[in-house]
Amino acid sequence: MKRQEFALFSLTLMLSPWRRVLLPAVLAAMAGPALAQLKAPSQAPRATGIFVPQSSDVAVPSSQPQLGVPQPSSGGKRSQLVDEVVAVVNNSVITRRELLDRADEIEAQLRTANRPAPPRADLLGEVLERLIMERVQTQAAQDAGIKVTDQELDRAIESVAQQNRLSATELRRRVEASGMTWTKYRDELRKQVQVIRLREREVDSKVQVYDGEIDNYLAARGGQGAAATGPTEFNVSQILVRVPENASDAQKQELKTKAEQLLKQAQGGADFAQLAQANSQGPEAAQGGAIGFREIGRLPALFANAVVDLQPGAVAPEVVESANGFHILKLTAKRVAPASTSASSPAAASRITQTQVRHILIRTGPNMPEAEARRQLGTLRDRITHGGDFADAAKRFSQDGSAQAGGELGWVSPGELVPEFEQAMNRLRPGEISEPVVTQFGVHLIQVENRRETEMAPEKQRDFARAEIREQKLRAAYDDWVRQLRSQAYVEYRVNRQR
Repeated sequence: MKRQEFALFSLTLMLSPWRRVLLPAVLAAMAGPALAQLKAPSQAPRATGIFVPQSSDVAVPSSQPQLGVPQPSSGGKRSQLVDEVVAVVNNSVITRRELLDRADEIEAQLRTANRPAPPRADLLGEVLERLIMERVQTQAAQDAGIKVTDQELDRAIESVAQQNRLSATELRRRVEASGMTWTKYRDELRKQVQVIRLREREVDSKVQVYDGEIDNYLAARGGQGAAATGPTEFNVSQILVRVPENASDAQKQELKTKAEQLLKQAQGGADFAQLAQANSQGPEAAQGGAIGFREIGRLPALFANAVVDLQPGAVAPEVVESANGFHILKLTAKRVAPASTSASSPAAASRITQTQVRHILIRTGPNMPEAEARRQLGTLRDRITHGGDFADAAKRFSQDGSAQAGGELGWVSPGELVPEFEQAMNRLRPGEISEPVVTQFGVHLIQVENRRETEMAPEKQRDFARAEIREQKLRAAYDDWVRQLRSQAYVEYRVNRQR
C-alpha cells in the first residue's frame, strides 16, 4: 500500500469535489504510471504501507489534485434549466445547468483555498471548454470500444474509499448526500477509467526514452561525473490571434491574415512586447507575451518545434496554427539553469541525505476511527519515551508489513515516502519520536534512528533521469493527442459562452 502519483490530464485542474475523490484513486486502482525505481535491483523488497510505488520507466508528475469527498450539490435550484443546451459535442449535449454547477463548484474550491476567482464571464468560458474536452475524451474512449467490467469498477470504488479512509458503504452515503445518485457516480467513474485506458493506449504506450537521451540529461546536470550544469531553458513570447470555435472558413482566413501581418511587423523590428500587449489574446499578453523560462520538454510541442533552433531574439519564421488560433513566436532568451541540489530533485545531485527510520502503523477504517488511532498511539508514545522499546511495540501493535522487523524501513532516500510521512520524518532529529502522523494509510509513530550523506548510485541517477524525460515527453504527447481529438470533434455553441 503505497503513494500513487500520476501524470494527470490537464482537464483535472478543475475537478468537481466528487471527481477529486475518484480520479487519483481510480488511477491507482487501474495500475497507472508510478514513480521511478529508487532501490537498486539487488536490494530486497521493502515492506508495504508507506513507500511510493516503484517503476523504472514512467513519469513523475509535478502535482496531483487533493483528495476530497463529495459536497452538497446546488443543482436542485436550477432544475428549470436542465434542458437548455449550451453546446453540442458530436452526438451529446452540455446543458447550462452542468456549466453553472461546475462553475459554482470551482468558485467554492477557490474560496476554500483563499484564492481569488476570475471574473464570472471568463470562468464560464473556461469551464465550458473543459467540459467539452472531458466529453470529447469520454466519447473517444467509448468509440474505441474500451470496456470496464463491474468487477474492475468495484475495485476502483474500493480504492477510492480506502484513500479517503472510508468504507464503501460510507463512500456511497457521502456520494448520495452530495445530491448524486450512486448509479450516476458509478457511470461517471466508469467513464474516467475508460479515458485513462485510452490515454495509456494512445499516448503512454508510445512514449519511449532512449539511453542517449538519459546520457545527455545526466551530462547537463552533472550526473555520473559530468560537469554540474542545469538544463537549457527557453523564454518564449507569443502573440495569440484567437480563432472562435465556430468561426467560418472566411473568418479563419481573415484572422490568419492578421497574424501574418503581425509576424511581418515583428520580423521588421517592431517591439514584440508592445505588439503582444496591443494585439495578443493570450493570458500572458499583459507581460508582453512572455511565457517565462521553461525546459524545452515543458513547452507545448508546437512551440518547442518552432523555437528549438532559433537564436535568442529571433522570431519564428512562420505563424504557428493550433486549436486555439494562430501564434507568432519569439525566442526572447535562452539560458543554462544552475544545477539543482534540492533534495526533491535527486537526479540533479551527486549526493543525497538518507534517513534510517522505523514506524508503527495503526490502520484506520470503520472499526478504527482516526481519533481512536491517535489516542492509542499517543499512549504508546508515552510508554516508549519513558523507557519502552520501540521495536517491541512495533512487533506487537503495528499493522504494517514491517512489524516483524520492529517497524524498520531501513535507509530511505528523498521522495521514497508519502509526503506527510516524509515531512514529519524530516523534522525529527536522530532518536526523536514523532507525535501521531496521519497519512492516507492510517496513523503512524515515526522514529528517526540515523542520517547519512551518500553518493547516489549511477543506476538511481539513470532511473530518475528516465522518469523526468518520460514526464516531459508524456506532457507534450498528451497535449498533441488532446489537440488532435479536439480538432476532429464536432462542437457547436448554442449560446454565448460567457453568460
